[in-house]
This record gives sequence, C-alpha cells and structure tokens, in this order.
Amino acid sequence: MKNSATRSGLIGISTVGLFLLAISLLTLMSSCTKDSTDKVDDANQKKIESQSSAISKDAKDDAVEMAGKMVDLAGMNITARSLSEIALQRAVNPQVKQYARQAIDQNRQADNELMQLSRTLGLQLPATLTSEGKDRVDDLKNTKAGTEFDLKYLDELGKVTKKSANVADDLDDNGTTDAVRAYGKKTWKSLDGQTESIKQLTNVLN
Repeated sequence: MKNSATRSGLIGISTVGLFLLAISLLTLMSSCTKDSTDKVDDANQKKIESQSSAISKDAKDDAVEMAGKMVDLAGMNITARSLSEIALQRAVNPQVKQYARQAIDQNRQADNELMQLSRTLGLQLPATLTSEGKDRVDDLKNTKAGTEFDLKYLDELGKVTKKSANVADDLDDNGTTDAVRAYGKKTWKSLDGQTESIKQLTNVLN
C-alpha cells in the first residue's frame, strides 16, 4: 500500500509538472507569434487612455482606432518597401525594375510624412515587418527569377497597395484631426494611382 501511494504521488507530481510545462510552452509560443505591431498598438492605447478624464471615452476610442490604422499603414509601408527593394535587385523586365525604384521613392516620402504626423500626435509606429509582411517577402524571395518573379512582385505589391489605400481612405473619413484626414486623402489618391499603374504593368507582362 505504501509503494502504491508513493507511485500515485509521483504520478501526481509528474502530471502537475507536465501541465505547468505545457502552460509555459504555450505562453512562450504566444509571445513569439505576437505581431510586430502589437506592442506598438498596446503602447499607443495606453497613452491615449491615460489622457485627461475630461476627454470622453468615445473620443479616446476613436483615437485608439485611428492610431491602429496609422500603425497598420506604417506596417504595410515597410512591406511594400521591402518587396520593391528585392524587385530592384532581381526583376528582369526593365519597366518592372524602374517601377520598383519609383515605388521605393514614393513609399519613402509617404512614410516620412506618416512618421512626422505620428510624432506630432505622440504616437509610435512599427519599425519592422509584420508577420504577414514577412510571409509576402519570403514568398517573393523564393520565386524563380524571370517573368514569374516580376509578376509575383507586382501581384504582392498590388495587394499591399490596395489594402493600404483602403486604410488611407478610412483615415480620410474617420481621422480625428484635420492633419490626419488630409494625410489620408493625399495618400489614398497616390495609392489609387499606384494600383492602376501596377495593373497596367501586369497587363504588359501577361
């Protein structure tokens, strides 16, 4: 009976140990899979919610939503720039290579304006690729050089540009300051034009 009780006790301890280990692994996996924008979003939300109690909850909620869209846009800017930098090195079609250079220049200007705007609002923006951005960049890197690569670049850039345009349009409609709405309108027009250029260039290659 004593041996049986001892075995039972050991089994109990082992089970608890395995349970705690599983929780630790899940926590670690969760932290590893956290997107690069999550930390920035959390910091912005805390800052906005800590503002004066004279500011209504609805106003703070709107500001948090706007900040989230600015963070999303910054993340997509990083993705678009990364894709274009790869295409600038590996694209075979001269028009695609030229467009990649143009896209980098346009992206840099828009990104600088967004960073300046975020500083005036006291908001943080991400500095690294999101998990989605990494997937897009990895897919492009793994695409064989040639027309297949050029089309893959245009397809990935087109998707990011379209998503960015939708976010910019939201900022134009729902930005909580005149400066944010003006930036959203200007950026949407630019991205909408880029989307059309990407379509035209894709048609040339197909």
